[in-house]
Amino acid sequence: MTEDDKKALEGLFVNSQAFLPPRFFYNSLGGLLFEAITRLEEYTPTNDELSIFQSRIREIKKILPSDICLIDLGAGNCSKAEKILPEVCPEVFLAVDLPSKFFRDSVTRLKNSLRNQKIYALEKDFTSGLFLSEIARIVGDAIYHLDKVLFFPGSTIGNYSPADAKNFLMSIDHDSIIIGVDLIKPEREMINAYDDSLGVTAAFNKNALLHANALLGTDFGVGNWSHKAIYNSSKSRIEMHLVAKSTHSVNSPFGKRVFSKGESIHTENSYKYSPESFKNLLLGSGYVDIYDFLHPSNRYGVFVAKRNKQS
Repeated sequence: MTEDDKKALEGLFVNSQAFLPPRFFYNSLGGLLFEAITRLEEYTPTNDELSIFQSRIREIKKILPSDICLIDLGAGNCSKAEKILPEVCPEVFLAVDLPSKFFRDSVTRLKNSLRNQKIYALEKDFTSGLFLSEIARIVGDAIYHLDKVLFFPGSTIGNYSPADAKNFLMSIDHDSIIIGVDLIKPEREMINAYDDSLGVTAAFNKNALLHANALLGTDFGVGNWSHKAIYNSSKSRIEMHLVAKSTHSVNSPFGKRVFSKGESIHTENSYKYSPESFKNLLLGSGYVDIYDFLHPSNRYGVFVAKRNKQS
């Protein structure tokens, strides 16, 4: 069991407010469920982001250095990268995601689709940082002569608190970034995106318990929990919870915990920004030359920025 797994167990069985890190969403089933979420009518970020890339990618390309390694953090099914790679034309493309057959199959499909593109994969929990030496082990010494551009779409940055987002961005060796951000919108619209009428997001949330059972040795019964999404306006974030339907106990290597009816496990935060507040976050994280590309609805934005070499 890893140190991260031990911390996850502590969060579930020791903390007064139980918490399960979002990484537990993403096993093979979780990857498929999230792909389904991105196609839901209520979930607009994926289509909004795609629209921005389709209409503005040539402008984005002009901002980037000429010889780059594009590093896709949380590449998933690689569909977003597949759409921009022919326009961006990096010397090297590196897909990074948690180990899973779903991810490996996605990279293989991408290689078959773009045979002239140098494509590599790194199976890693990038939330702990990503260093140049790790990248070099995968793509070779050519990385030392290329500008490293992070591709971080999907508003994944919203899973971090603003302070943690800064620390995360500073933990990865890179020169520039292309990053997608879900912007603040009417509250009901935001909640519906995380509590869809078909129950796909609910299944995605509950699957985290199955993944925890497999990795941590717990015995959560998925049927004992219901999905809940709320908007915390004071912190400008959507929160996802799993709420106990009745009082029951769960076993783990840390011992047993009794969850009372109505008690919740906090599984995800998704912070929302205004364009101005996200630019300020980038400035505070050591970026300069910040450009924004906003969807006409102002529901979503793609930001491109360069690292201050002295930061």
